[in-house]
Amino acid sequence: MSRVVFAGLAATALVIGFNPLKQHLNTLTNYPPASGWILVGAFALAVAAAFATPLQVALSFAWNCFFKPLGKSANQQGRLDQFYQGQAEIYDKTRNSLLRGRTTMLKLSAAHLREQRKQDPSKRLVWLDIGGGTAVYVLDLCAPLLEVSRKRFEARGWKNVHCLLQDATTFVLPEWSEEGVDPEGALDFVTMSYSLSMMPNMLALVDRVDRFLSPSGLLSVCDFYVSAREKTSLSEIIGDVASRHCSWLTRLFWLHWFEFDHVDLHPSRRQYLEHTFATIKSFNGRNNFVLPWVIRIPYYVNLMTSRRADTSRATRAYEIDAGNTISVTASPLLVPARQSQLDLPALNLGLSSLSRAPSYRKLHRSNSRESDSTRIDIAPDEQLSSFHYGKRQFRVPYLDSPVHKEFRSWIYGFTWEDPHVDMQHLGLTSEDSVLCITSAGDNALHCKFGLRELDSRRGNSDSLLTTDSIAGAPGEQPKRIHAVDMNPCQGHLLELKLASICALDYEDHWLLFGEGKHPNFRELLDTKLSPFLTSHAYQFWRKNDQAFASCFYLRGYSGWALRLAKFAIAFGGISKEVKAFCNAPTLAEQSAIWESKLRPVLLSKWITKLFLANPAFLWNALGVPSNQAQVFLSETTTEQFAIDTLDPVAYGTHVKTGAYHYQVCLEQKYTRESCPEYLTREGFEFLKANNVAKLDCFRLHTDSIINVMKRLGKHSLTVAVIMDLQDWFRNSLSDSTETVMSNPCDLTLTIRALHHALAPGGRVFWRSAGLKPWYTALYEREGFRVECIHEREIGSKVPIDRVNMYGSFYKAVKL
Repeated sequence: MSRVVFAGLAATALVIGFNPLKQHLNTLTNYPPASGWILVGAFALAVAAAFATPLQVALSFAWNCFFKPLGKSANQQGRLDQFYQGQAEIYDKTRNSLLRGRTTMLKLSAAHLREQRKQDPSKRLVWLDIGGGTAVYVLDLCAPLLEVSRKRFEARGWKNVHCLLQDATTFVLPEWSEEGVDPEGALDFVTMSYSLSMMPNMLALVDRVDRFLSPSGLLSVCDFYVSAREKTSLSEIIGDVASRHCSWLTRLFWLHWFEFDHVDLHPSRRQYLEHTFATIKSFNGRNNFVLPWVIRIPYYVNLMTSRRADTSRATRAYEIDAGNTISVTASPLLVPARQSQLDLPALNLGLSSLSRAPSYRKLHRSNSRESDSTRIDIAPDEQLSSFHYGKRQFRVPYLDSPVHKEFRSWIYGFTWEDPHVDMQHLGLTSEDSVLCITSAGDNALHCKFGLRELDSRRGNSDSLLTTDSIAGAPGEQPKRIHAVDMNPCQGHLLELKLASICALDYEDHWLLFGEGKHPNFRELLDTKLSPFLTSHAYQFWRKNDQAFASCFYLRGYSGWALRLAKFAIAFGGISKEVKAFCNAPTLAEQSAIWESKLRPVLLSKWITKLFLANPAFLWNALGVPSNQAQVFLSETTTEQFAIDTLDPVAYGTHVKTGAYHYQVCLEQKYTRESCPEYLTREGFEFLKANNVAKLDCFRLHTDSIINVMKRLGKHSLTVAVIMDLQDWFRNSLSDSTETVMSNPCDLTLTIRALHHALAPGGRVFWRSAGLKPWYTALYEREGFRVECIHEREIGSKVPIDRVNMYGSFYKAVKL
């Protein structure tokens, strides 16, 4: 009857409002005038029939949630029954847009459980869903919602799913009553989807889950929240402090709004949850409900595990392998009965990070008997970070720092140095420990290949590049690679590449970083990549999940350089010629296209003045600071520097078969013939072999190079590759001897840190925009022997490597 009434009202409204439509229909047809009303009426009935059910659902939802009196009830079960009695059947239809994050939570959980199951495929998992409403055990205190679940399971014929009408704070599974069954640690997977905030005695529930969750079990929670007024050390350990924070208006409004429905969003609830369990993944989002960007309810998704989980592997990776030897002593456990089961190593974030961590008062648990009997009370600022509970320990723990806010994105989406030339001179062996700048991670990954790269595929017989005498043995790989970068986004990028090698097949890997776009990146992120990413990296890529929607290499700061190059090429009308240049079958044909078509445009006066001589463009697009610009401007002009860079590349290297740095610049993607080694099928399979054991050597540091070397300790490194880092420092040669001794410049401190961390005979490699950089004298003064490996002569047409961007390549040996 309600549908008929709605249809009649809709038809009446349409008759009144659609008189112009009727007149227009009459003019288009030869039917009598009354037929226009008939057509309008038929259209109105069709619209009414199409929208009647959705409108009914919306009205029912609005009535039950916002207007219907809850009445008086003595307990939580009565309130839940009254609240959901009239909307149990439409619960799922109305919650998809309101309760965001549930699908993400389940996808992340499935991905982590899938990786976990690889260790013991035969193990039977026990899943408890608390507040499932609409396993496997589905536990709820609301009978109407539980009845909907029961009907669905019966319709699907699922015999291993059981619906339990119980109070979550005292839940007991049926099988626990069997003789010989120990409920302690019996749960492998527990989920709570928008139910934790509805639990009056939340503390007792969290304690009970903590008691019965397996040490290797997974707890997944999705719920609304409001943040605390002040940041806590726990949030810094978990990461994503900025998006976690809520404005005062958001905190005030949603906290009190949800109180009307007996939903408690007080920040202490989430803090206590994260205090009790170790966070593996965390994501903070905003629910754009009904009116996007107006009604934005904060929600979170947390994947957690027991603090009894074995973290010995992570402790070794961070303390011994990564040099985090400064630790914090954990608080003594308050329950001697459980102390023997726990061996919690210290946080070990390093002095530079710990000095930024604010003090944090201990959370107090419930006074209930259940809570006291199972509590584990460890001060939050002494707990292990989310890094310790990941599947792989690539990323060394760090805390969000104010300096990290200066980096909104990655600067380099690809690496500018030629690793092939590096490998000829590094002389890597299996006993080497290498420190390098993270950048985009391409060259750090290349260190794993040593000299196995195939010159027949990389070069061209008529290339002007010369191959120097090779040090080291083909196939030798360093035992440790420390990648260092202050920009956390560069670390996130290298993490994603490592995760891609671990989790994806070659074609997906190629689409991401070869083509630079993938139609299902968000799905890959949640279902495959997430177990191999830290919480910090997952949060970053979740927020930037559009990075691979069209062209990854046009994003980030380096993407602006490629965008401007693309504009200049289009403006100059040479787009077809650029494509022909990149696909020229021989070096001679490539050189001819450069000489006649590309060179007059790309090396024109207006390009040089508008872009290459512009300090803002040099820094924001190319990552060249003013100090580095002064290094080469003291020897040549901007115009001549550009000529000396591009002419030798065009005349002496073959883009189609190896000079992939310019391939990605000109076409914003790689090709199968011209790409970094980790993107070739052979390279991918080499790194993926033996359960990606070759990648275990990576340690990614988010800190200054000085802090990292201090933590690594004396004689801990044998090779350091620091790119063009030293060009960024000011020229301090004019400093007096007294100043050098009492207040040395930052570069002097860096060189001294290198000298301390390198073993005798250790080597430092760097590139410089200048031919004779001023700081070589500092190395000699601090106990190094310096030699120039390559020097790019002004006006020469012979490249020193496939990039040829730098004026010189140097090596310093510790005496």
